[in-house]
Amino acid sequence: MEKAKLSSALFAGTRFDRKRFAADFARFRQVPSARGQDAASAAPSSAPSPEKKRKRKSKARAKKNKKKRAEEAASDCDVEGFSVFKGLATKKEGEDCEKKVETGMSEDSEVVRRRKEVEREIERAAILRKRFDIHISGQNVPAPLENFEELVSRYGCDSYLVGNLSKLGFQEPTPIQRQAIPILLLGRECFACAPTGSGKTLAFLFPILMKIKPGSKEGVKAVILCPTRELAAQTTRECKKLAKGRKFYIKLMTKDLSKSGNFKDMHCDILVSTPLRLDHAVQKRDLDLSRVEYLVLDESDKLFELGFVEVIDSIVKACSNPSIIRSLFSATLPDSIEALARTIMHDAVRVIVGRKNSASSLIKQKLIFAGTEKGKLLALRQSFAEVSLDPSLADFS
Repeated sequence: MEKAKLSSALFAGTRFDRKRFAADFARFRQVPSARGQDAASAAPSSAPSPEKKRKRKSKARAKKNKKKRAEEAASDCDVEGFSVFKGLATKKEGEDCEKKVETGMSEDSEVVRRRKEVEREIERAAILRKRFDIHISGQNVPAPLENFEELVSRYGCDSYLVGNLSKLGFQEPTPIQRQAIPILLLGRECFACAPTGSGKTLAFLFPILMKIKPGSKEGVKAVILCPTRELAAQTTRECKKLAKGRKFYIKLMTKDLSKSGNFKDMHCDILVSTPLRLDHAVQKRDLDLSRVEYLVLDESDKLFELGFVEVIDSIVKACSNPSIIRSLFSATLPDSIEALARTIMHDAVRVIVGRKNSASSLIKQKLIFAGTEKGKLLALRQSFAEVSLDPSLADFS
């Protein structure tokens, strides 16, 4: 009794939460009946601890979030509308979703494969340019040619042109031909600098013959400007040799044609001329150049040096076709000429073979002191005899 009184005195005014401490009360409570023991043993299960409640709530919350995420994922693969046969519709949606995933994976792999292929092509083009000492500047420059057979496989060139190349003795393209031909075939403007004797003439003639249709009666399709009459005549001869087998109308602007030619009734696909003669025909004889698709300035450094800037500007304006492709080819490319070239060209690609403004390493150069004019002829004949060269094959441009 004294202990009970002491405990009651100690815990007077204290309130116990019976639900919270039900297990402790049941442990010290003496209940003789079995039903009371059952009730006491069932009390802990009916009233779980706060930690268990928190665990249950967290599990329920995680389960709810998982279900929500599953519903969102399933909604991505849903088909608009509904189906009465829900089971079949769900199965079909699952199959569609799997197909979409497979398609996405295949598209990703295709993109990766194409990217790798493009990277390999860029690397191969860089190696080829380094090998042949080709320097370029510009955007989206096409890869250089490895051989003339690529003209057929890559650009659909007619077999007669490739056959004419082999007949003329061209086995492999020169560095300037490797890069300039693909640029012009893709419709890009360019100004190219390569040493004398490097094959610049073929580099601009070949794309013209590939792109324009022979025997057109719609007017001049290509104009080639040369600084001298001799170079213009030589370019015309080379063009006719290369075009053998197709009925191209290739004309050389002579003095008589410039002064008295009937250009309205004249059929001409490719016109080769010096600047003054062509400008005279445009101004005085009403030569129409509005349908010209290709304008080439050969030896452009010489053209601008000889004071033809105003004449060339007049010819460029006469070639008013908005889709015209302009190109400049030169053995040297001074900064002043390059600045002038950029004023008449749009998004042009610059191609330089070897060192800028340098002589070709393939040409043997020799300085001979002749003394008199007759001595020049004697020295020239002696040089021909030493190398067994046919004088008709010599180029004095």
